[in-house]
Amino acid sequence: MRYHSTCGLTPAQTTELIARAWQVHTCRPPGQRHSFRMPFGRAISMVLLIARHNLSQQVAADLYGLSQPTVSRIWRYLLALIGQVTAMDRQHLAQALQAGVVLIDGTPIPTGNRAGTGTTNFNGKHRKQALNIQVAARLNGALVAVSVPVRGSRHDSRALEEVGWAAQITAARAGNELLAVFADTAYVKHTKLTPRPKKKDVPRTAADKEWNRKIASMRAPVERTVAHLKQWKILSTGYRGRLTELPSVIHMVTNLEFYRQTT
Repeated sequence: MRYHSTCGLTPAQTTELIARAWQVHTCRPPGQRHSFRMPFGRAISMVLLIARHNLSQQVAADLYGLSQPTVSRIWRYLLALIGQVTAMDRQHLAQALQAGVVLIDGTPIPTGNRAGTGTTNFNGKHRKQALNIQVAARLNGALVAVSVPVRGSRHDSRALEEVGWAAQITAARAGNELLAVFADTAYVKHTKLTPRPKKKDVPRTAADKEWNRKIASMRAPVERTVAHLKQWKILSTGYRGRLTELPSVIHMVTNLEFYRQTT
C-alpha cells in the first residue's frame, strides 16, 4: 500500500499508530471494547483512508468486504480512540505564543447543506454551510494550534474571540513585547500586523503597497499549513456524517497532522 497518498502517514507512522491504539484498546474493560471481525491494523487503515479521502462509509464497506453498519460502528469507535492516542503529540496556542512569532488564519470546514441548521452555519464569504476553525502556524509553516470549531456564520475576528484565542494573544502580548502575530484584514481588531485595506476612491500609497507585500510574504506559511491540514479531504470536500460528530473528526484529524509532523 502507498501509505503517503492512501493513508497520509508513512509505514512506520502507521505501525506506531496501530501499536498505540492496540495498547489502549486491549486495556479497556470488555464492555467498553469493540469486537473486531477484521484485523485491528486493517481497521485503523480503513479509518485513515476514510478521513484522508472523505470516502462514504458504503464505499469503504465495499472496498473492505464489510457492511455499511459495521463500518459505521468501527468508524465511531476508532474515531475517539485515534484522537486519544495521538493527543500527546498535539500542541496548543499558549506554547506557540512563547516563540515570539505566530501566524493566524481562519478556514471553513464545509458540511454540506443541512436543513436543520438554517443560516446558523452559512458562511457568506464562501457561500456554503460550514464550521469555522482558527489555525496557527510558525514561520516555517509548521502547524502549532487548531481551535475548536464555531458556527460558520461567524466572522474570523469574532471566531477568534469565541474560541478564546483573542484573550490568550492579549495576555501573551502583555508579558512579551517581542510577540508578533501576523494575520489578514479580518483580524485588525486583534493585531496591527495585517494588510492595510484600501480606502474608497483613494489609491494605495507606495508605502501601503510595500507594507502589504511584506505582510503577505510573512503570512504565506500559514496558508500552506491550512492546505496541508485540508489534505485530509474530510475537512475540505464536504463532511457528510452527523454534524454532532464533526468536532470529534476535526480533533482526530488535527491530532493526526501533529502526529505526522512530529514522528
